[in-house]
Amino acid sequence: MSHFSKTQYNSISASYDSVNDLPISRAIVVNVERLIRPHIRGARVLELACGTGFFTRHILDWGAASVVGVDVSQAMVDIAEADTAKHVEYAGKYRFMVADCSAPFSASDEGTEGGGGGGGGGFDLVFAAWLLNYAQDQATMGTMFRNIANHLNPGGRFISVLPHPEDDPMVCISQVNAQRKLGYGYGIEVRKALPEIKDGYYVHLFFDTVPPVDFGNYYLPKNVHETAARQGGMKGALTWEPVSLPDDYDEINRYMKDPVPRGYFDRWLQYPDFGILVIEK
Repeated sequence: MSHFSKTQYNSISASYDSVNDLPISRAIVVNVERLIRPHIRGARVLELACGTGFFTRHILDWGAASVVGVDVSQAMVDIAEADTAKHVEYAGKYRFMVADCSAPFSASDEGTEGGGGGGGGGFDLVFAAWLLNYAQDQATMGTMFRNIANHLNPGGRFISVLPHPEDDPMVCISQVNAQRKLGYGYGIEVRKALPEIKDGYYVHLFFDTVPPVDFGNYYLPKNVHETAARQGGMKGALTWEPVSLPDDYDEINRYMKDPVPRGYFDRWLQYPDFGILVIEK
């Protein structure tokens, strides 16, 4: 993972949860729950790029037997541990560790209930929100997928949130910037094209939060993800899942920090800023 990932997240860790509080970020939770629910009951879960534990706690609420959260930032992990420890119902079911997911590493759920131990495998599900967009090239993303495959049990699956998949990510970038003018919360500045990846970009994201948050990552074409997954050992069914929201805004607002008015997501749903990739081992 590019060096900026560790340093930038150590510096913004205290304010990062304001990004999780944006309505479009909470819309991610709706979609992740829909896809995870059928597979989560009693599952051992490895969460990559866990950040401050926002999804870790949801995964435990949804019925996971245990979760190991991994992040490159010690500051993020410190917050995740402190915030998750406030919930006595999670005791013994989680553990956090610092590791770079773009380099080989091993994680086990030793120390959590039902833990497997060992240096690989043992997890029924690997989940990652905003991990793959920290790969600057196909080889780096392939290593991420190798880590995922090595930690999954046979028949396990990987579910990932990532930028809206496009053959040319500039389409996604342009759409997000247009939506920012409608008040949906962030914009993207292209810093440079990546010479080794056709239609790949190093970008910087600027969130309209209080306090403002910004950070850099990479937007790579859809086919790079698919090829890297196969190179990394994920050989099963690969699907790009559609993003959707319930028609009932009472149901939608169950996920929001603050209620949003009926119709709030109508324009956003014409082009959701994220996609969801599901791959079986």
